[in-house]
Amino acid sequence: MDWQKKYQDKIMSPAEAVRLIRSGDTVNSNFGGSIPYALLDALADYALENLEDVTLYLAGFYKQARIAEKKYNDHVRIRSCFLGPGERREILGGSDLCYQPMHLSNITQDRTEKHRARVLLAAGSEPDENGRISLGVAPFDPALLDVCETVILQVNRRMPFVCGPGCLIPAERVSCLVPLDEELPEMHLSAPTPEQRAIAAAIAERVPDGACVQFGIGGVSAAIGEALMARRELGCHSEMFTDPLMKLMQAGVITNSRKSYCPGRTVFTNALGSRALYDYMDHNMLLESQPCALLNDPRNIAKNDNMISVNGAICCDLAGQVCAESIGFRQFSGTGGQLDYVRGARWSRGGKSFLTLPSVHVDKAGRRSSNIALTLPAGSIVTTPRADVHYIVTEYGAADLLDEPTDVRAERLIAIAHPDFRDRLRFEAKQAGYIV
Repeated sequence: MDWQKKYQDKIMSPAEAVRLIRSGDTVNSNFGGSIPYALLDALADYALENLEDVTLYLAGFYKQARIAEKKYNDHVRIRSCFLGPGERREILGGSDLCYQPMHLSNITQDRTEKHRARVLLAAGSEPDENGRISLGVAPFDPALLDVCETVILQVNRRMPFVCGPGCLIPAERVSCLVPLDEELPEMHLSAPTPEQRAIAAAIAERVPDGACVQFGIGGVSAAIGEALMARRELGCHSEMFTDPLMKLMQAGVITNSRKSYCPGRTVFTNALGSRALYDYMDHNMLLESQPCALLNDPRNIAKNDNMISVNGAICCDLAGQVCAESIGFRQFSGTGGQLDYVRGARWSRGGKSFLTLPSVHVDKAGRRSSNIALTLPAGSIVTTPRADVHYIVTEYGAADLLDEPTDVRAERLIAIAHPDFRDRLRFEAKQAGYIV
Protein backbone atom coordinates (compact mmCIF):
# COMPACT_ATOMS: atom_id res chain seq x y z
CA MET A 1 0.00 0.00 0.00
CA ASP A 2 1.23 3.50 -0.79
CA TRP A 3 2.45 5.06 2.45
CA GLN A 4 0.55 8.29 1.81
CA LYS A 5 -2.73 6.37 1.65
CA LYS A 6 -1.88 4.38 4.75
CA TYR A 7 -0.98 7.46 6.80
CA GLN A 8 -3.34 9.92 5.14
CA ASP A 9 -4.65 11.13 8.48
CA LYS A 10 -1.11 12.15 9.53
CA ILE A 11 -0.15 14.08 6.39
CA MET A 12 0.05 17.87 6.68
CA SER A 13 1.49 20.75 4.74
CA PRO A 14 4.44 22.62 6.29
CA ALA A 15 2.17 25.54 7.21
CA GLU A 16 -0.32 23.21 8.94
CA ALA A 17 2.39 21.30 10.81
CA VAL A 18 4.08 24.32 12.38
CA ARG A 19 0.73 25.50 13.74
CA LEU A 20 1.06 22.63 16.22
CA ILE A 21 3.79 24.69 17.92
CA ARG A 22 2.53 27.08 20.59
CA SER A 23 3.92 30.16 22.28
CA GLY A 24 6.05 29.19 25.27
CA ASP A 25 6.98 25.81 23.80
CA THR A 26 10.36 24.16 24.02
CA VAL A 27 11.13 22.45 20.71
CA ASN A 28 13.88 19.92 20.06
CA SER A 29 15.30 19.27 16.63
CA ASN A 30 18.09 17.15 15.27
CA PHE A 31 21.68 17.47 14.06
CA GLY A 32 23.09 18.54 10.70
CA GLY A 33 21.46 16.76 7.79
CA SER A 34 18.49 15.52 9.81
CA ILE A 35 17.41 19.05 10.69
CA PRO A 36 14.16 19.71 8.75
CA TYR A 37 15.36 22.95 7.14
CA ALA A 38 12.26 23.45 5.00
CA LEU A 39 10.04 23.00 8.05
CA LEU A 40 12.11 25.56 9.94
CA ASP A 41 11.52 28.03 7.12
CA ALA A 42 7.78 27.43 7.50
CA LEU A 43 8.16 27.95 11.25
CA ALA A 44 9.92 31.25 10.60
CA ASP A 45 7.02 32.47 8.48
CA TYR A 46 4.49 31.43 11.12
CA ALA A 47 6.43 32.72 14.12
CA LEU A 48 6.58 36.38 13.09
CA GLU A 49 2.86 36.95 13.59
CA ASN A 50 1.84 34.07 15.85
CA LEU A 51 4.53 32.91 18.32
CA GLU A 52 6.35 34.27 21.33
CA ASP A 53 8.81 32.76 23.79
CA VAL A 54 9.59 29.57 21.84
CA THR A 55 12.97 27.93 22.49
CA LEU A 56 14.47 25.66 19.83
CA TYR A 57 17.33 23.28 20.70
CA LEU A 58 19.38 21.75 17.88
CA ALA A 59 22.97 21.43 16.59
CA GLY A 60 24.95 22.09 13.45
CA PHE A 61 23.36 24.20 10.71
CA TYR A 62 25.07 23.13 7.48
CA LYS A 63 22.44 24.89 5.35
CA GLN A 64 20.86 28.30 5.65
CA ALA A 65 17.95 28.44 8.09
CA ARG A 66 16.00 31.69 8.23
CA ILE A 67 14.66 30.88 11.70
CA ALA A 68 18.10 31.80 13.11
CA GLU A 69 18.10 35.29 11.60
CA LYS A 70 18.03 38.29 13.93
CA LYS A 71 14.49 39.35 12.97
CA TYR A 72 13.06 36.13 14.41
CA ASN A 73 14.93 36.30 17.73
CA ASP A 74 12.02 37.87 19.62
CA HIS A 75 9.81 34.94 18.62
CA VAL A 76 12.08 31.88 18.60
CA ARG A 77 15.29 31.57 20.62
CA ILE A 78 17.88 29.22 19.13
CA ARG A 79 20.15 27.14 21.38
CA SER A 80 22.77 25.08 19.54
CA CYS A 81 25.15 22.59 21.16
CA PHE A 82 27.45 22.65 18.12
CA LEU A 83 27.90 25.63 15.82
CA GLY A 84 27.99 24.86 12.12
CA PRO A 85 28.66 27.39 9.37
CA GLY A 86 25.01 28.45 9.41
CA GLU A 87 25.05 29.38 13.08
CA ARG A 88 28.35 31.23 12.74
CA ARG A 89 27.00 33.26 9.81
CA GLU A 90 23.87 34.32 11.70
CA ILE A 91 25.81 35.22 14.86
CA LEU A 92 28.08 37.46 12.78
CA GLY A 93 24.89 38.98 11.35
CA GLY A 94 23.69 39.98 14.82
CA SER A 95 21.52 37.01 15.80
CA ASP A 96 21.37 36.22 19.52
CA LEU A 97 21.63 32.49 18.77
CA CYS A 98 23.36 31.05 21.81
CA TYR A 99 25.80 28.17 22.20
CA GLN A 100 25.00 25.39 24.67
CA PRO A 101 28.20 23.72 26.00
CA MET A 102 27.76 19.95 26.10
CA HIS A 103 29.51 16.67 25.44
CA LEU A 104 27.40 15.03 22.74
CA SER A 105 27.32 11.83 24.77
CA ASN A 106 25.11 13.74 27.24
CA ILE A 107 22.58 15.02 24.72
CA THR A 108 19.84 12.46 25.44
CA GLN A 109 19.91 13.16 29.15
CA ASP A 110 19.69 16.89 28.48
CA ARG A 111 16.88 16.62 25.93
CA THR A 112 14.78 14.22 28.02
CA GLU A 113 15.33 15.84 31.43
CA LYS A 114 16.76 19.33 31.84
CA HIS A 115 15.60 20.78 28.48
CA ARG A 116 12.70 18.49 27.85
CA ALA A 117 10.54 19.60 24.93
CA ARG A 118 6.86 19.37 24.09
CA VAL A 119 7.58 19.26 20.34
CA LEU A 120 10.12 17.26 18.38
CA LEU A 121 11.11 18.19 14.81
CA ALA A 122 13.11 15.93 12.50
CA ALA A 123 13.62 14.91 8.90
CA GLY A 124 13.54 11.32 7.69
CA SER A 125 12.96 8.97 4.79
CA GLU A 126 9.70 7.73 3.41
CA PRO A 127 8.15 4.96 5.54
CA ASP A 128 9.09 1.47 4.32
CA GLU A 129 6.66 -1.43 3.88
CA ASN A 130 6.74 -1.98 7.64
CA GLY A 131 5.95 1.63 8.43
CA ARG A 132 9.48 2.41 9.60
CA ILE A 133 10.98 5.82 8.93
CA SER A 134 14.77 6.16 8.83
CA LEU A 135 16.34 9.31 10.21
CA GLY A 136 19.20 8.58 7.84
CA VAL A 137 22.21 10.77 8.45
CA ALA A 138 21.60 11.58 12.14
CA PRO A 139 19.36 9.66 14.57
CA PHE A 140 17.93 10.77 17.88
CA ASP A 141 17.42 8.64 20.93
CA PRO A 142 14.02 6.83 20.93
CA ALA A 143 13.55 8.12 24.47
CA LEU A 144 12.63 11.48 22.91
CA LEU A 145 9.49 9.89 21.46
CA ASP A 146 8.37 9.12 24.99
CA VAL A 147 8.81 12.64 26.36
CA CYS A 148 7.69 14.79 23.43
CA GLU A 149 3.94 15.23 23.11
CA THR A 150 4.06 16.22 19.43
CA VAL A 151 6.43 14.71 16.84
CA ILE A 152 6.59 16.47 13.45
CA LEU A 153 8.57 14.70 10.75
CA GLN A 154 9.53 16.01 7.33
CA VAL A 155 9.49 13.13 4.83
CA ASN A 156 12.36 13.71 2.45
CA ARG A 157 12.87 11.22 -0.39
CA ARG A 158 16.51 12.32 -0.65
CA MET A 159 17.24 11.02 2.85
CA PRO A 160 19.14 7.69 2.77
CA PHE A 161 17.48 4.77 4.53
CA VAL A 162 19.87 3.66 7.29
CA CYS A 163 19.21 1.10 10.00
CA GLY A 164 20.20 1.22 13.65
CA PRO A 165 18.83 1.86 17.16
CA GLY A 166 17.25 5.30 17.22
CA CYS A 167 17.51 5.63 13.46
CA LEU A 168 14.30 3.73 12.69
CA ILE A 169 11.06 5.02 14.15
CA PRO A 170 7.54 3.72 13.51
CA ALA A 171 5.29 6.09 11.60
CA GLU A 172 2.63 5.34 14.22
CA ARG A 173 4.73 7.24 16.79
CA VAL A 174 4.73 10.41 14.67
CA SER A 175 2.04 13.07 15.11
CA CYS A 176 2.25 14.35 11.55
CA LEU A 177 4.13 13.63 8.35
CA VAL A 178 5.11 16.46 5.99
CA PRO A 179 6.10 15.26 2.49
CA LEU A 180 8.70 17.80 1.47
CA ASP A 181 11.81 16.96 -0.55
CA GLU A 182 15.00 18.99 -0.26
CA GLU A 183 18.69 18.41 -0.87
CA LEU A 184 20.77 17.37 2.11
CA PRO A 185 23.71 19.54 3.17
CA GLU A 186 26.80 18.60 1.20
CA MET A 187 30.46 19.15 1.95
CA HIS A 188 33.09 18.53 -0.71
CA LEU A 189 36.72 18.22 0.34
CA SER A 190 39.59 19.93 -1.42
CA ALA A 191 42.83 18.08 -2.04
CA PRO A 192 44.90 17.97 1.17
CA THR A 193 47.78 20.41 1.51
CA PRO A 194 51.37 19.17 1.99
CA GLU A 195 51.11 20.13 5.67
CA GLN A 196 47.92 18.09 6.08
CA ARG A 197 49.53 15.11 4.38
CA ALA A 198 52.49 15.37 6.74
CA ILE A 199 50.14 15.33 9.73
CA ALA A 200 48.31 12.33 8.29
CA ALA A 201 51.57 10.44 7.70
CA ALA A 202 52.64 10.93 11.32
CA ILE A 203 49.33 9.44 12.45
CA ALA A 204 49.12 6.62 9.89
CA GLU A 205 52.50 5.18 10.91
CA ARG A 206 51.06 4.65 14.40
CA VAL A 207 47.90 2.88 13.19
CA PRO A 208 48.26 -0.92 13.13
CA ASP A 209 46.33 -3.33 10.95
CA GLY A 210 43.06 -4.27 12.64
CA ALA A 211 42.72 -0.92 14.44
CA CYS A 212 39.33 0.80 14.83
CA VAL A 213 39.31 4.38 13.59
CA GLN A 214 37.43 7.59 14.22
CA PHE A 215 38.02 10.88 12.46
CA GLY A 216 35.95 13.84 11.39
CA ILE A 217 35.82 16.02 8.31
CA GLY A 218 38.33 18.30 6.61
CA GLY A 219 41.65 18.23 4.84
CA VAL A 220 43.48 16.25 7.51
CA SER A 221 40.77 13.60 7.49
CA ALA A 222 40.97 13.35 3.69
CA ALA A 223 44.73 12.92 3.96
CA ILE A 224 44.36 10.25 6.66
CA GLY A 225 41.94 8.38 4.43
CA GLU A 226 44.59 8.34 1.71
CA ALA A 227 47.37 7.35 4.12
CA LEU A 228 45.43 4.39 5.52
CA MET A 229 44.77 2.75 2.15
CA ALA A 230 47.66 0.35 2.79
CA ARG A 231 46.19 -0.93 6.08
CA ARG A 232 44.18 -4.12 6.44
CA GLU A 233 41.03 -5.07 8.34
CA LEU A 234 40.35 -1.72 9.96
CA GLY A 235 37.15 -1.06 11.88
CA CYS A 236 35.16 2.15 12.11
CA HIS A 237 33.43 3.55 15.22
CA SER A 238 33.09 7.25 14.41
CA GLU A 239 30.82 10.11 15.42
CA MET A 240 30.98 11.32 11.81
CA PHE A 241 30.73 9.23 8.65
CA THR A 242 32.37 10.99 5.73
CA ASP A 243 33.64 10.44 2.19
CA PRO A 244 37.15 9.32 3.26
CA LEU A 245 35.64 6.61 5.47
CA MET A 246 33.32 5.54 2.65
CA LYS A 247 36.32 5.22 0.31
CA LEU A 248 38.15 3.05 2.86
CA MET A 249 35.10 0.79 2.99
CA GLN A 250 34.82 0.63 -0.79
CA ALA A 251 38.51 -0.27 -1.03
CA GLY A 252 38.08 -3.14 1.43
CA VAL A 253 40.34 -1.50 4.03
CA ILE A 254 37.54 -1.04 6.56
CA THR A 255 35.99 -4.48 7.09
CA ASN A 256 35.00 -4.19 10.79
CA SER A 257 36.09 -7.81 11.18
CA ARG A 258 38.06 -7.27 14.40
CA LYS A 259 35.73 -4.93 16.25
CA SER A 260 34.18 -5.89 19.57
CA TYR A 261 31.42 -3.26 19.52
CA CYS A 262 29.03 -3.93 16.61
CA PRO A 263 31.40 -6.24 14.69
CA GLY A 264 30.91 -6.32 10.94
CA ARG A 265 29.34 -2.85 10.75
CA THR A 266 30.58 0.72 10.53
CA VAL A 267 28.78 2.68 13.23
CA PHE A 268 28.29 6.46 13.25
CA THR A 269 25.93 9.11 14.59
CA ASN A 270 26.19 11.88 12.00
CA ALA A 271 27.00 11.77 8.29
CA LEU A 272 28.14 14.72 6.19
CA GLY A 273 29.66 14.72 2.74
CA SER A 274 28.83 14.37 -0.93
CA ARG A 275 25.67 13.11 -2.61
CA ALA A 276 27.69 10.00 -3.48
CA LEU A 277 28.12 9.39 0.24
CA TYR A 278 24.38 9.57 0.88
CA ASP A 279 23.68 7.26 -2.04
CA TYR A 280 26.23 4.77 -0.67
CA MET A 281 24.50 4.85 2.71
CA ASP A 282 21.04 4.08 1.34
CA HIS A 283 19.95 0.57 2.42
CA ASN A 284 23.59 -0.36 3.10
CA MET A 285 23.54 -3.07 5.74
CA LEU A 286 27.26 -2.60 6.43
CA LEU A 287 26.36 0.69 8.13
CA GLU A 288 24.53 1.33 11.38
CA SER A 289 23.59 4.68 12.84
CA GLN A 290 23.26 5.12 16.61
CA PRO A 291 22.31 8.00 18.92
CA CYS A 292 25.16 10.06 20.38
CA ALA A 293 24.41 8.89 23.90
CA LEU A 294 25.12 5.32 22.83
CA LEU A 295 27.86 5.71 20.24
CA ASN A 296 29.85 8.48 21.99
CA ASP A 297 29.80 6.79 25.38
CA PRO A 298 33.54 6.35 26.12
CA ARG A 299 32.79 2.96 27.67
CA ASN A 300 31.39 1.74 24.35
CA ILE A 301 34.23 3.32 22.36
CA ALA A 302 36.75 1.56 24.61
CA LYS A 303 35.29 -1.88 23.85
CA ASN A 304 37.21 -1.76 20.57
CA ASP A 305 40.89 -2.73 20.88
CA ASN A 306 43.41 -0.39 19.22
CA MET A 307 40.88 2.43 19.05
CA ILE A 308 42.37 5.32 17.04
CA SER A 309 40.72 8.70 17.58
CA VAL A 310 41.67 11.71 15.43
CA ASN A 311 40.21 15.16 16.03
CA GLY A 312 41.17 18.70 15.09
CA ALA A 313 42.31 21.50 17.37
CA ILE A 314 42.70 25.25 17.06
CA CYS A 315 45.59 25.79 19.47
CA CYS A 316 47.31 24.32 22.51
CA ASP A 317 49.59 25.58 25.27
CA LEU A 318 52.89 24.19 26.53
CA ALA A 319 51.07 22.42 29.36
CA GLY A 320 49.15 20.40 26.77
CA GLN A 321 45.75 22.04 27.20
CA VAL A 322 43.84 21.97 23.91
CA CYS A 323 41.30 24.44 22.56
CA ALA A 324 39.24 23.01 19.71
CA GLU A 325 36.10 25.12 19.76
CA SER A 326 36.71 28.84 20.23
CA ILE A 327 38.83 31.59 18.75
CA GLY A 328 39.55 33.63 21.82
CA PHE A 329 36.18 34.60 23.27
CA ARG A 330 34.32 33.78 20.04
CA GLN A 331 32.66 30.37 20.01
CA PHE A 332 33.51 28.71 16.70
CA SER A 333 32.18 25.13 16.83
CA GLY A 334 31.52 23.11 19.96
CA THR A 335 32.74 20.65 22.55
CA GLY A 336 31.17 17.93 20.41
CA GLY A 337 32.46 14.42 20.97
CA GLN A 338 36.18 15.18 21.16
CA LEU A 339 36.70 14.36 24.83
CA ASP A 340 34.35 11.36 24.56
CA TYR A 341 36.67 9.84 21.93
CA VAL A 342 39.91 10.94 23.60
CA ARG A 343 38.86 9.12 26.76
CA GLY A 344 37.38 6.15 24.92
CA ALA A 345 40.64 5.67 23.02
CA ARG A 346 42.64 5.94 26.22
CA TRP A 347 40.55 3.25 27.90
CA SER A 348 40.83 1.02 24.84
CA ARG A 349 43.49 -1.71 24.93
CA GLY A 350 46.21 -0.40 22.62
CA GLY A 351 44.22 2.75 21.86
CA LYS A 352 45.65 6.13 20.88
CA SER A 353 44.12 9.57 20.44
CA PHE A 354 45.53 12.28 18.18
CA LEU A 355 44.70 16.00 18.24
CA THR A 356 45.88 17.77 15.11
CA LEU A 357 46.65 21.37 14.23
CA PRO A 358 48.82 23.26 11.77
CA SER A 359 51.89 24.73 13.44
CA VAL A 360 51.05 28.32 12.49
CA HIS A 361 48.05 30.57 12.02
CA VAL A 362 48.10 33.28 9.34
CA ASP A 363 45.64 36.13 9.82
CA LYS A 364 43.98 38.23 7.12
CA ALA A 365 46.84 40.69 7.19
CA GLY A 366 49.35 37.91 6.54
CA ARG A 367 50.77 37.93 10.07
CA ARG A 368 51.87 34.55 11.41
CA SER A 369 51.52 33.25 14.96
CA SER A 370 52.30 29.90 16.51
CA ASN A 371 49.36 27.63 17.31
CA ILE A 372 51.50 26.18 20.10
CA ALA A 373 52.02 28.88 22.73
CA LEU A 374 53.06 29.29 26.34
CA THR A 375 49.44 29.99 27.27
CA LEU A 376 46.18 29.81 25.39
CA PRO A 377 44.90 33.15 24.05
CA ALA A 378 42.53 35.00 26.37
CA GLY A 379 39.04 33.53 26.26
CA SER A 380 40.08 30.21 24.69
CA ILE A 381 37.98 27.29 25.87
CA VAL A 382 39.81 24.17 27.05
CA THR A 383 38.09 21.38 25.13
CA THR A 384 40.49 18.60 26.17
CA PRO A 385 42.28 18.93 29.53
CA ARG A 386 46.02 18.29 29.60
CA ALA A 387 45.70 15.12 31.67
CA ASP A 388 43.59 13.53 28.90
CA VAL A 389 45.76 14.45 25.92
CA HIS A 390 47.75 11.66 24.26
CA TYR A 391 49.28 12.86 20.96
CA ILE A 392 49.45 16.42 19.61
CA VAL A 393 50.34 16.38 15.90
CA THR A 394 51.52 19.13 13.57
CA GLU A 395 53.23 18.89 10.18
CA TYR A 396 56.51 18.64 12.14
CA GLY A 397 55.64 15.45 13.94
CA ALA A 398 53.70 13.87 16.81
CA ALA A 399 54.29 14.70 20.47
CA ASP A 400 53.33 11.94 22.92
CA LEU A 401 52.19 13.75 26.09
CA LEU A 402 50.34 10.94 27.85
CA ASP A 403 51.11 11.08 31.58
CA GLU A 404 54.35 12.97 30.97
CA PRO A 405 55.67 15.63 33.41
CA THR A 406 55.48 19.29 32.49
CA ASP A 407 59.10 19.67 31.33
CA VAL A 408 58.82 16.71 28.94
CA ARG A 409 55.51 18.07 27.63
CA ALA A 410 56.98 21.48 26.94
CA GLU A 411 60.07 20.09 25.19
CA ARG A 412 58.05 17.73 22.99
CA LEU A 413 55.58 20.43 22.00
CA ILE A 414 58.36 22.89 21.17
CA ALA A 415 59.92 20.21 18.95
CA ILE A 416 56.77 20.05 16.76
CA ALA A 417 56.19 23.83 16.69
CA HIS A 418 57.17 25.77 13.58
CA PRO A 419 60.98 26.24 13.59
CA ASP A 420 60.60 30.03 13.45
CA PHE A 421 58.92 30.03 16.88
CA ARG A 422 60.88 27.37 18.75
CA ASP A 423 63.55 29.60 20.29
CA ARG A 424 60.95 32.04 21.59
CA LEU A 425 58.85 29.19 22.99
CA ARG A 426 61.89 27.69 24.75
CA PHE A 427 62.75 31.08 26.26
CA GLU A 428 59.16 31.55 27.50
CA ALA A 429 59.05 27.98 28.85
CA LYS A 430 62.20 28.63 30.90
CA GLN A 431 60.85 31.92 32.18
CA ALA A 432 57.64 30.15 33.26
CA GLY A 433 59.56 27.34 34.97
CA TYR A 434 58.40 24.61 32.63
CA ILE A 435 61.99 23.94 31.56
CA VAL A 436 64.94 24.32 33.90
